[in-house]
Amino acid sequence: MGKSLKEIDLNKILKVSNLGILILLWYSYYKNGEALYVNFNTILLGTALSFQIGVFLFLEKRRRDPFVILLCLQMVFYFLLRIVTLLNYSFSNVFTRFPFTAENLNYALVFIIIANLAFYFGLTINGLRKSTLDQVINAVPVKTHLIVVLIGIGYFFAFYQRVGLGFLEGIMGMIQSLFVNLGTMLFMAIVFLFLFGKRIGQKTKTAVLGGIILMVIIQTLTGSRSAILSIINYIIFAQLALYDSIKVKKIYLVFGAVLVPIMILIFAVSTFLRPRLENRGNIGGETFEVLKEFDFTDAITDGSDLVLKQVFDRIGFLDYCAEIMSNSDKYAGIFNPWYYFKSIVDNILTPGFTVFDTPRASNATTFIYNEIGTPSLSRVGEGYQSDEFTLYGEFYALLGKWFSLIPIFFLGFFFKRIYLNLSQNDIYLFYLKRAIILFVFYSTLNSFGLDWILLDVIAIFFTYQIFKGFFKFEKL
Repeated sequence: MGKSLKEIDLNKILKVSNLGILILLWYSYYKNGEALYVNFNTILLGTALSFQIGVFLFLEKRRRDPFVILLCLQMVFYFLLRIVTLLNYSFSNVFTRFPFTAENLNYALVFIIIANLAFYFGLTINGLRKSTLDQVINAVPVKTHLIVVLIGIGYFFAFYQRVGLGFLEGIMGMIQSLFVNLGTMLFMAIVFLFLFGKRIGQKTKTAVLGGIILMVIIQTLTGSRSAILSIINYIIFAQLALYDSIKVKKIYLVFGAVLVPIMILIFAVSTFLRPRLENRGNIGGETFEVLKEFDFTDAITDGSDLVLKQVFDRIGFLDYCAEIMSNSDKYAGIFNPWYYFKSIVDNILTPGFTVFDTPRASNATTFIYNEIGTPSLSRVGEGYQSDEFTLYGEFYALLGKWFSLIPIFFLGFFFKRIYLNLSQNDIYLFYLKRAIILFVFYSTLNSFGLDWILLDVIAIFFTYQIFKGFFKFEKL
């Protein structure tokens, strides 16, 4: 009883957040009225989306399902919340690309609500098998120093230029992205630590924690704006893979409340660094010289509204989705099977050279809305931009608009089917595979393009195959 009072289910957190955002939505509308991209119909559709999320969460509580939790997590914080922020800050970089109105946003919301139903039915047509977590009781981790070696290998490839191997940039870059993917390696270590808990020595835990902190620092200093969020997602995937649900200690909620402004400040720093660094991949004197120009006081006080606008714009996955739907005819040259085939050939199958000079779809849309010619892989670096289509926007444009509801249904079905049919011969690999599937599922929800996801899956596969032997345990 005491333990339950100190913990709160993620399902309940999402329910409370969903209700709170709905109340804020109506309060904002009552206070401000309609906005540039939001009208009364948008408020009604937002209310319908909130009601749908509430029903999904109510049913999930009765039959636990990590996929439904991730779907609702995305809907609450990246879609429903975005309607509120658009009502209070009529700012969206995405909506300025082509003429865009509240009616365009409403159309997208109608599609999303219906697509959610198709996705939900595809996911829940399969139940979940009973957890086999009790098998962990009979397993003891051994040779845990290998995890430290693993992290060391990852950081060697991250800093190979610092040890005089810069002349190998081509081959080392390919190895780093496909075969020694640092994010995947840390993810594997996180799952191992959560699975075996207190049976792992403090030195190993400290090494993994140090590796995580270092990755956040590196990604921030190279202009990445989602480093901490990536780690939080890794932890969520690991916990859901192990327990099918998440119980959050209330002290962590307090920590999370403190972490939010820190994440916003880190976002401001990363946004400041991105356009000012000539070589973002190298952390050195240039990075710290540019960082000296950043005024933390202004960012916290005078620039707080500007920073918040940028934060809300960045997490406005709804914007990308709605813009793609509204202008799918303009992007027809990118969202088609032939373009994706060329992208896969150039970006995955032919490392070191190109056949079609075709960038990934996420890097190609900028050529359309900026009117800078035919998408070209060789020109991507001139003004790098990667767009997040989301599952809804990409499938709508790629697979035949409303017809895409059928593939969306089957995508949910097959994700769950694969999840349910994993081999349980190795208890660690079983839960690691579950966590990886949840990771890929969530990446698909927040899609940067199926070609990009395929590259990520290949990197995860190779890294997994090469380093899975570093995680050892013995059965009692």
